[in-house]
Amino acid sequence: METAAHVHVHQLSQTVRMASEPAGLSVLLIENEQARCLVYLQGAHVASFTPNGQGNLLFMSPYSAYEKGKPFRGGIPICFPWFGKHPKRDDLYLHGLVRTKAWELREVNDIADGSTKIILATEDDECTRSIWPHRFSLQLTITVAAFLRLELQVTNADEQPISFEEAFHTYFHIGSLPDCSITGLEGCPVVDRADGNREYSQNGLVFVGGEFVRIFEHAGPVVVLHDPILGRTIRMEQENLKQVFVWNPGDEKARQNPEVLDAWKDFVCVEQVNSGKAAVVLEKGRTHQSTLQISSLPYGNLTGGHA
Repeated sequence: METAAHVHVHQLSQTVRMASEPAGLSVLLIENEQARCLVYLQGAHVASFTPNGQGNLLFMSPYSAYEKGKPFRGGIPICFPWFGKHPKRDDLYLHGLVRTKAWELREVNDIADGSTKIILATEDDECTRSIWPHRFSLQLTITVAAFLRLELQVTNADEQPISFEEAFHTYFHIGSLPDCSITGLEGCPVVDRADGNREYSQNGLVFVGGEFVRIFEHAGPVVVLHDPILGRTIRMEQENLKQVFVWNPGDEKARQNPEVLDAWKDFVCVEQVNSGKAAVVLEKGRTHQSTLQISSLPYGNLTGGHA
């Protein structure tokens, strides 16, 4: 996204600028010697991540609405405290309460190794408590380096235990959907939500050839997306997230969605999730942290990345 469309650009550090868009959205533009990244304060939403010498790893739909109070389609939405549809109310947005909240920028740090770290935060308010009657605080630490690292901390500020779902709902930009494959999910129990919640065990590579709505249980710490057309291998490393959700709407469903349409061919979602039986139960005053780190390597390289 070019800054020419923005107004009121403020330099926050050597590597971080904040721009205010005409629609009232605030966006952080991070550019250091290792990568470039764009983060909207609405939803603490990472919209792009481009390591130096490479293309953008993330997909944002060309049909997404960039409007205040509406969730963005693409990038890395933060899902909390529910994943997918609300269990009882169809009138609420998918994936929770915080995607349309304006998060607060707490810290900006230029690190000596050339990376950049920012901290965003939000908490419950009257609106969230009218829907989900609990007190909480969230903190998202984003590190932009040769890799992208997201650390989400959920603190229970209520007087009782809370149960919640969470996810990093990552949309990856790809060269060709049928040519991509995913490793690291071999042997996982699978629930195929597009096939009547059919259950099976994953055998071998995962290929996404059209509509694909599957959740992989008991996922390991590393999942890898192989993209021969763009010549890259995207490595995802996670901590404290027990499921991986792989999603693409396919042609028919995409054409019914004005935010996707023909762009379904250009992305695949590989999401790190705690939902359903893997929902987090958090005691009063305690904090839960989940982490996702994304790095890109030349195609076929399975051993690199950053731990």
